[in-house]
Amino acid sequence: MDHHDEDIYAVDYIDGTGHSDHDDDDMFAKAASVVVVGASLFLAMLMEHEGLFIERAPYENHYLTDRSFVKFVVESDERCHDLLRMNVECFRRFVDIFKDSSILKDTIHCSVDEQISIFLHTVSHNLRNRCMKVYCRRSGETISRYFNKVLRAILSMVDIFIKPPSPDTPRQIRENPRWYPYFKDCIGAIDGTHIPAKVPAEMKKRFIGRKGTPTQNVLAACDFDLIFTFVAAGWEGSASDSRILRDSIADEMGIIRHPGKFYLADAGFPLLSNFITPYRVTRYHLSEQRGRLPRTKKELFNHRHSSARNVIERAFGVLKKRFPILNGEQMYSYEKQVDIVMACCCVHNFIRGVMPNDAYIAEVNREIAAAEAMRNHRRHDPVEEGPARIPTAARLGRSDDAREGNRIREELCANMWNDYRVDH
Repeated sequence: MDHHDEDIYAVDYIDGTGHSDHDDDDMFAKAASVVVVGASLFLAMLMEHEGLFIERAPYENHYLTDRSFVKFVVESDERCHDLLRMNVECFRRFVDIFKDSSILKDTIHCSVDEQISIFLHTVSHNLRNRCMKVYCRRSGETISRYFNKVLRAILSMVDIFIKPPSPDTPRQIRENPRWYPYFKDCIGAIDGTHIPAKVPAEMKKRFIGRKGTPTQNVLAACDFDLIFTFVAAGWEGSASDSRILRDSIADEMGIIRHPGKFYLADAGFPLLSNFITPYRVTRYHLSEQRGRLPRTKKELFNHRHSSARNVIERAFGVLKKRFPILNGEQMYSYEKQVDIVMACCCVHNFIRGVMPNDAYIAEVNREIAAAEAMRNHRRHDPVEEGPARIPTAARLGRSDDAREGNRIREELCANMWNDYRVDH
């Protein structure tokens, strides 16, 4: 066998460890393969992560530097009203209030007008946080932070937005011969409304309202421009209007009562000198008297009382129509639900001052007329005089006040009837 054959059949050199040269080569090859595969996987993951990052980057940069949502909103009055419930001029003036007072300030992430638009859009459409993220291209944390920031800012200015009524005779009273001079001392109307509420299970029973679901009872007074002059929110749905009024009268920061002036209230309230109610055991709903002439002085008084007091029903109707968050399922703590009611009343008042010819008024008027027609179709009987009428006033410690209220009502009723008989 020659040298070449010896090379062919030669065996590997084996060292003292028992490993051959070929074994070492195989180990290095396998290790290199593992490194290459690992590096490939790492690079693939890095590229995937980088790809995701590159996709997200414009989204993050967009909401930090571009105010596209606000720009989109203020392109037209129609769009601004649809999304924020006010036209562009009204929105600008609303924003300026918070800018001028420095209660809200621009940040590097979000301008004041965008902060306010986040709040207004949420309450105007009862949108969840996840929906607002899409509309505004913001994170959920950002939406929540600025919603709460604007809510607190509005509540800090409640005294600016909700002011007591003027003691002067309202223009609407002076210009209406059915009401003037009889209601010349009337400064508004008062009533309660129920707002859906979400409360803990252990509290639910006392929040069950007249509709069988948890509500908060909100007592409010308004003037004849449908502007709220007093709001007491947060009462449980089982609380009566008279109970809330009693507390509001006793509270030093409660409802303002000008001497010699009165609010129009429905039959659920006590008759007092500052709160004139209709006669009971007598027709007093507008629907019950529509299309027929009054036969007694009490019917005449109740009809005109009801037509004037109707303003508070319209104010509540416009408020709820404007802010559906007050009608839908609640997703906040009860304390925040109460704050939202107050804030919505504040925004409503501002809009009424800037945009008196609001389309919601005509819509609400039609709905109220339809409801009255339905009530008339059902032919409600006159409400019986409850034995609790005088005791209710007595519990207030205001028997003299109740007698004064009765005297005022009797005088108004007599004057109204005498003039009516002369004219007819």
